[in-house]
Amino acid sequence: MKRWTLLALVLASATLFAESCPEPKVEQAAAGGATNCDAPPVVVQPKVKRIEMPRERNACTLSSHNTIHFQVVGQGVAPVNTISPAQAMALAKRAAIADAYRQLGEKICGVRVEGRDLIRNMMISRSTVRTQIDAMIRNARIIDTKFKDGLCEVEMEVTVRGDEWYPRLVN
Repeated sequence: MKRWTLLALVLASATLFAESCPEPKVEQAAAGGATNCDAPPVVVQPKVKRIEMPRERNACTLSSHNTIHFQVVGQGVAPVNTISPAQAMALAKRAAIADAYRQLGEKICGVRVEGRDLIRNMMISRSTVRTQIDAMIRNARIIDTKFKDGLCEVEMEVTVRGDEWYPRLVN
C-alpha cells in the first residue's frame, strides 16, 4: 500500500509541476461496489485539446510584401594598454560596432561552420571548429551606446524592406 500511495503522490506532484497538463483526478478502484483499500489508485488523465495558433504567413521569410526588422546588441571591451581613457572608450566602441555588424550578418545571411577532428589511438587528439560569415550590411543604425566599467554596448538595428530587396535577391 505504501508503494502505491508513493506512486500516486509522485504522479500527482509531477503533473502539478508540468505547465501544459492539468492536475489528474485520482480515483480509488472499486471491487463489488465497495472501496478496496489494497487496490492501487487509478489516475485518470483528462483529454487535452490542442489549440492551433494562427501563424503569420511567411513572417520570417522575406517577400515583396513584408518587412523584416533585425536588432542586436554588440559588446566591446576597452583595451588596457591605451594612452588615454578617451582612446580606450573609442576602441571599445569600435569593437562593439564590429560585433554588432557580425551579429547582424549572422542573423541575415547565416554562418558557415566547418569542423575537423583528428583521432589517434581511438581518441580525439585535436578538434578544430571554424566559423565564417560572408555578408553585406547596409543602412544599419546605431540606436544606443552605453559605457560601463570598460565595456561598451552598442544597440544596432537594420530594416529589410521586401519591396526594395526581394527583386534583387530573387534574380
